Formats: sequence, C-alpha cells, structure tokens
Amino acid sequence: MNKIGKHAVPLKKEALGFVGNRIQLAVLREAFHIVDEGIASPEAVDDIIKYSLGRRWNLVGPIASADLGGLDVFKNISSYLYADLANATGTDPTLEKMVDNGKLGLKSGQGFYDWQGDTGKRIVADRDAALLDQLKHDHNAKKD
Repeated sequence: MNKIGKHAVPLKKEALGFVGNRIQLAVLREAFHIVDEGIASPEAVDDIIKYSLGRRWNLVGPIASADLGGLDVFKNISSYLYADLANATGTDPTLEKMVDNGKLGLKSGQGFYDWQGDTGKRIVADRDAALLDQLKHDHNAKKD
C-alpha cells in the first residue's frame, strides 16, 4: 500500500467490514435519522459535514479531535446526547424505501438528490481530482 502512495494502517484484530466503512455507516445512520426526524434536510446535513466535521477530520481524526477539544467536554455531551442518537440495528427504513423504489442515487439518476444530466458526473470528477491531489500531497509530504 505504501509503495503505491496510500497510507497503510495496521489493525489490532479482524472485524466485520473495514474500519472506514464502520465509521461511515455510523455517521450515515445518524445522518439518516436526522433527516427522518425532520431535524434537517439532506442538503443541510451534507453542508454541516462538508464545512465543519469533514474539514476538521481531514486534518485530525475524530479521536484526536476529541482529545484536543477536551475529553471532559465530550463525556458531558455523551451523558445526554447518546440517548437521543440513532441506535437501530437493522436497515434504515428510509434507505430501504428509497432502494425499493429504485432510487439508488447517481446510478439511477435519483436518490436524496436529483442526479439527472451531467451534474453527478461533474461532482464525481471534481471529487476524484481533489482526492488525487490529496494523495499526491501526502506522498510528497512523506518524501520531505
């Protein structure tokens, strides 16, 4: 992995799914819950991640971020917020309904967003170019 410019991370033991997928699904479960409960729209949830957590976690991961913010603060927040977070263990009902209705996202042209036309292809191309730039930056930083 390191030879091809990726950042290999050793794990302590095997677990179902990749660690990144597990974290992503935990975030998605709560994001879907927020939308299902009418707290925020899909667009608002995406903007909150893009313009706050996503930027922060791109620089330091969630655990380092908690350390930097103060574990006492996160303990206090967890004491009341955990009880209100999504904790379902089955498939999200909204996600299941959308898939059953053929709303698969970009591949079907409709999901939470309308992906008709070239908008989705442009976003994917822009995202992929930005990710490649970040990989190049990481690779060059290792050389320094």
